[in-house]
Amino acid sequence: MEHNRSLIENTALEEVCPADYYAECSAFLDEFVAQRPKLAGAEVREVLTSLTKVLLADPGLRDFDALPTIQRLVSPFLFDDQSSSESAASVVAALFLFGMAGKSLYFLSKQPHSHQFDKEIARLFVTMSEVRSNLWLFHTSARLAEARFQIEFIAETEAPTPDFLATRGDVRVFIEANTRTPVRRDIAGIKNALWNLMHGDAKSSGKQVKFRDPQFDPGLIVVDISNCDVHSNETGLPPHLKLRSDAILVQNELARIYDIPADPEFFDQPENTGNVVEFAVRYFHEMAAINRYHVRALLVGISMGVRTFEKGILGAPKGSVMVVDSRYPQLALQELSRQIYLVDTQSSLPMGRS
Repeated sequence: MEHNRSLIENTALEEVCPADYYAECSAFLDEFVAQRPKLAGAEVREVLTSLTKVLLADPGLRDFDALPTIQRLVSPFLFDDQSSSESAASVVAALFLFGMAGKSLYFLSKQPHSHQFDKEIARLFVTMSEVRSNLWLFHTSARLAEARFQIEFIAETEAPTPDFLATRGDVRVFIEANTRTPVRRDIAGIKNALWNLMHGDAKSSGKQVKFRDPQFDPGLIVVDISNCDVHSNETGLPPHLKLRSDAILVQNELARIYDIPADPEFFDQPENTGNVVEFAVRYFHEMAAINRYHVRALLVGISMGVRTFEKGILGAPKGSVMVVDSRYPQLALQELSRQIYLVDTQSSLPMGRS
């Protein structure tokens, strides 16, 4: 299945025509894997080949039920029960996931890389579970590659290390990518996942420990919680924050950067509490205040969850919230997130509710 490079380069199509765009990216992935026969495990190769055949078939002859193994890949990402009963839903989810992988490898393969990059690719395609757990790493690094960052995957050692270094001009940032799939998908599950991410030890998969060594300063942790309901909260209010216009530092077509220290009543607003923004801000601030690690920013995102917008219409919405130590404004990367909150880790947060 041949791919169209100019179409893949037109990344605006990812939001406008995601099915067509990801079909081209899946075609690139199929070719990428075919050129490296030892790269993909048999299970992954079988599913990718089967998916490609379905996409190439006449629309009236497509047999979605002939792809039973796809369910193993996509089941963690089918967010709701409305879509899971439709046979085409798994194919759509697989298309989005393989398409994301194809897009990521397309942009990353345009750069020179170390042996560690080859090891990460091999790990990605070993089994279905590896595709699920490692796709976020490639998605994040490729987003930065698109934005003209040079990506250098870091060789693993006995001591904890982040995943990769991204460099563009004078901006350098070490990044650890992680996915969390809590059993509870509501705000309670999100809270537990974020707390463990920022405060857990190595045995419980705390990721701040990857930045104990000062050579990995500044650090950024990016976590995907695609299987969660990111709009859930403890207040029951609609998922809309109440912000002050004079605390908005930047607002453009790319992103909004908000200065929480300029809004001392931020957490007094019920709309700003009990949600993923509050807990990302508070848990990041508490971790940074300990000052044993060199994590200067946190990104909480969704990218891989397939949801039913309305009956018969599926989509894979993407979005994120980013919290940045105000001493490191260069890490407020609008290419990664449209919602960025600056916090002063050297001072107390606004108290707000208890």
